[in-house]
Amino acid sequence: MTLLANGEEACSTLELNHLDDGALYNAMKNIQNQMEEAVRQGESLTSEYIVQLSQQLDAYVVIAQTRKMRVKPLT
Repeated sequence: MTLLANGEEACSTLELNHLDDGALYNAMKNIQNQMEEAVRQGESLTSEYIVQLSQQLDAYVVIAQTRKMRVKPLT
């Protein structure tokens, strides 16, 4: 994440743009699975680890939305 002049955070998406839609979906699913496993093991939703995973997922979601790709629901 980088900090913009107005104080808002912006995702650094350059390293994610090379992923095709399938790889992007798999990466998002992997992060979701990590989050679910952490919660099963007792991590709080506000823990640093879960927040970090959520921020990673947010970066992928921005790319997916930008591409307007049709993503299967993460179930």
